[in-house]
Amino acid sequence: MLRKKIESSLTLRIFCITCLMLLAASAVTYGIVALATPYTYVTILSDQLMEKSHALVADLEETTLRESGPVLDGFIRDTQAEVTIFGPDGQAVDTGSRLAARLHEDANTVAITSVEIQDVQVTKGKAAIEEGSLSSYSVTTENLTYPFSFAGEEGEYTVHISPRVTKANQTVQALGRVAPWLLLCMVIFSLFCSLFYSRWITRPIVRLSGISQKMADLDFGWTCGETRRDEIGVLGRSLDQLSNRLSAALGELRSANAALQEDIRRERQLEQQRLAFFSAVSHELKTPVTILKGQLTGMLEGVGVYEDRDKYLARSLQVTARMEGLVQEILTVSRMESSGFALQTEPLDLGRLAGDQLALDSDWMELKGLRLESDLPQGKVILGDPALLGKALGNLISNAVNYSPEGADITAALWAAGGRVVFTLQNSGVSLPQEAIPHLFEAFYRVEQSRNRSTGGSGLGLYLVKMILDRHGADYWIENTSGGVTFTMSFPAAPETLVASFPKTAQPQEAVSKRA
Repeated sequence: MLRKKIESSLTLRIFCITCLMLLAASAVTYGIVALATPYTYVTILSDQLMEKSHALVADLEETTLRESGPVLDGFIRDTQAEVTIFGPDGQAVDTGSRLAARLHEDANTVAITSVEIQDVQVTKGKAAIEEGSLSSYSVTTENLTYPFSFAGEEGEYTVHISPRVTKANQTVQALGRVAPWLLLCMVIFSLFCSLFYSRWITRPIVRLSGISQKMADLDFGWTCGETRRDEIGVLGRSLDQLSNRLSAALGELRSANAALQEDIRRERQLEQQRLAFFSAVSHELKTPVTILKGQLTGMLEGVGVYEDRDKYLARSLQVTARMEGLVQEILTVSRMESSGFALQTEPLDLGRLAGDQLALDSDWMELKGLRLESDLPQGKVILGDPALLGKALGNLISNAVNYSPEGADITAALWAAGGRVVFTLQNSGVSLPQEAIPHLFEAFYRVEQSRNRSTGGSGLGLYLVKMILDRHGADYWIENTSGGVTFTMSFPAAPETLVASFPKTAQPQEAVSKRA
């Protein structure tokens, strides 16, 4: 369990590794100190003893035998070494040194433990060294022997110096006594250092890891905010830039995907509309073709009422004209739905164009006893295609005349407000079912479901109006009012520069045939 936790946590791994490294380094340092201290200590003492021994020999050569006692006492006090002088006959000489005599008496009780004596014979310019063995934590010191001559004395004397020092392992013992405390201090120090180091190193890395995990979950609302200038700071800032770019790219991708989905939905809707349109076209053309075929067959065979050919030829011509009108409307719809279609826009006076279209239906209105009221001031200029707008106005006026009862009123009005030009057409004495209003601009939709030609048209009139007004960027709607049914259309007004240059005394624009 602990192993898995360590393997899954960078902080724990760094903590354990750092702690072990500090403990190992401390242990190695302690071991080196414990091993090297005795040798270093004895080496220093030996060097000092040898230097002072040379000075002693020099002093003895300038001193007589009788006067050598104080010199030896001073050397012994300084070095704590045992000094013996041998005469030319090899026998020890009494120098009168009190400290030397006392040390000789204690020679048997003075133990130099953990030190094995290594004799060194120093001669003139030559030294002989006999190597001894070392026990654990013990070092080897040297007995020094120097030949010399007293002042005023003949013969060669020898001074033998034996160091009384050193239990060198006392230093090791001292280190051993403080070892538990040193170990405790090393452990505490290692733990604190490891904790600080692991937290300082891994905290930003752990934070970056958490943020990267959130980025993997497509959560880009987090930022690193690193102000460090080292590699971790660079990594944090790079992660912030990556998050921002991924968020922007993902946003663009979502927008593009939403747009694509909308395009697919619209394309499917258009495809369904095309299928419905072609189905309705087939149905609309089938009826007059069947009628025309029956009339022509009857006239050819002279059956029954069809013997009067002139009468039914005239009816056949009417059917053909109706078919021609339907085909023209279908061609207009097809042309406007094509990708290469473009409006032929120019400045035009909407009031004059509406008046021209009303004039075309004046005889029809008079025949049905309809009263026309119009308020169409000139000078209300818009940008549009005269032919298509004339077609749209003609279809609207034809519908108003066709569906109005005898003696009804038709009212046309035009005004400008808020940078727009508004045209309304109202016919009285009629109303539309509320559920039918949203479908009036659909192709081949008719409020009267029997599709009787005597009570309705082809169903393409308002569909063409919708297409034309959509192309011109106009707003339009149909509503039931207290005065009847009102159709309203609103166009953006032409710029003032075009209005100022538009000829106010221009000839009335040519009306466009609008019969459906």
